[in-house]
Amino acid sequence: MTKLRIVLVSAVVGLFVSTIAGFAHADRIVMAGIRIPYGLFLALSICVLTLLWLNRQFQTRLAGTVFLVMWVLVTLRLAIESINKDLVFTVTWYSTAYIIAGAILLSMTAVLPVLRLPNKIS
Repeated sequence: MTKLRIVLVSAVVGLFVSTIAGFAHADRIVMAGIRIPYGLFLALSICVLTLLWLNRQFQTRLAGTVFLVMWVLVTLRLAIESINKDLVFTVTWYSTAYIIAGAILLSMTAVLPVLRLPNKIS
C-alpha cells in the first residue's frame, strides 16, 4: 500500500474515532451512589487500541503518527468554543484527564515498535 493511502486511511479513521472518543469521554454511570467515569477509560482505550491496530495492519508507524495528529486536531477543535458558544470539553477533571492522559498515552503508543502480523500457516 502506498504512503498516501496509509495517510488517508489513518486520517479518516483518526477523525472518526477521535470524534467519537471526544464525546464519549464524559460518559458516567452511577452505581450505589458513586459516580464512575467509565467513558474516560473507554475513550482512551479505544484510541490506544485503534492506534496499535493501525500500526500493525499497515506495518509502519506512519499510520499511528497520522492517527495521533488527527486526535490532537479533533481534540483542539472540541476544546474551542463554537460560534454558538457550544463546548464539548468543559472545565472538569475528566476532560482535563482525557486531554493530558490521552496526549501521553497516544504519544507513547505511537513510538512503540510495530507488532508483526501473525504467520499464516498454509
